[in-house]
Amino acid sequence: MRYTVVALAVAVNMVSYLDRVSISVAAPALRSEFGFTPLQMGQVFSAFSLSYAIFQAPWGAAADRFGARAIVSLGIIGWSLFTGLTAAAWNLISLLGIRFVFGAIEACLSPAVSSAFERWIPVERRSTAFGVFLGGGRLGGAIGPGVAALLALRYGWRSSFVAFAGLGVAAGAMWWRYYRDPSEVAHAPRASGPTPVSSSLVFLLLAAFSYTCMWQFYITWFPTYLVEKRGFTLADAGKLAGLPFLFGLGANWIGGFASDGLARRFSLGVGRRGFAFAALIVSALLLATGVSSGNRTAAAILIALAAGAGDLMLAAAWASAVDIGGKDAGAVSGLMNSASNFGGFVSPIAFGWALQTWKEWNAVLFVAALANVLAACFWLGVREAR
Repeated sequence: MRYTVVALAVAVNMVSYLDRVSISVAAPALRSEFGFTPLQMGQVFSAFSLSYAIFQAPWGAAADRFGARAIVSLGIIGWSLFTGLTAAAWNLISLLGIRFVFGAIEACLSPAVSSAFERWIPVERRSTAFGVFLGGGRLGGAIGPGVAALLALRYGWRSSFVAFAGLGVAAGAMWWRYYRDPSEVAHAPRASGPTPVSSSLVFLLLAAFSYTCMWQFYITWFPTYLVEKRGFTLADAGKLAGLPFLFGLGANWIGGFASDGLARRFSLGVGRRGFAFAALIVSALLLATGVSSGNRTAAAILIALAAGAGDLMLAAAWASAVDIGGKDAGAVSGLMNSASNFGGFVSPIAFGWALQTWKEWNAVLFVAALANVLAACFWLGVREAR
């Protein structure tokens, strides 16, 4: 059942990221059709992140109490319907409303999966399980831009939203069919985790916020950057926009295994806090190097690698949140993801404002690299639970 739970979580996370990344590929067409300014496009990106952040902890608390089976199944179907509705948007207000509700419903997934992992996955394997789960999202993000760009070029920007909505409904049915809450299975384990440690949680929230301020660039402005700053065509930009997610796929898998391996060999402090700090510093260096590169292909690859390096620490972050939360793992994980997505809310608007004001991409991306350095420093304050 443990393998089944992780496999299902990977599949639905892939679908969730297919739904998310379509908007970044559609952004140039949306700006052209509706006349959106960079700031308005940033508001569209951030509408999802705002509601996604607000509803994380409530969904997590609900999963802790009622289980993940019904919440995830209905959630996938609900957010898929609003993915499809994105194709019916006719102006800025309608698009903001659709994206806000979409984010509010999709917020159920990660905290509900965290609650499920707390029940099903033993402590010494949680980073590995989260690495595999998060890798599913990155795989969806790697595939999504290319598929969305292909559909947009052939059938218009609305087509990808309709196609991915249908896939989401199928995924919701699959989760309901095969997932079982522990209460439905005899002898299912349930860990009795430690009492939450407030100082560690605060530093974890700050690290999550800072990192996502950088990472949200990839899911929102990266294709536009490649077209406007580096001169790629939309088709080529769609392919390159999948690289951060492809690198993130490998990074999440490697990071999960490495974090658990280092924790078993040395300590949880080395496996989580030390490993996360190193990953974020390397990510910041790669991003700064990519921005400075005069070769457009090398720049795109280095900037994408920065996302992969940062993603090495995500499995450790989620495992730490579950350990801190214990039986309230869903709520605490949701709180961490709320902090992360408030960073995701602030980032696209700040990028849009800075781009509209400074008219200089490089300065904005150097600030994003600095956000990674801050996230690394915050990780030093996260103390592991036993």
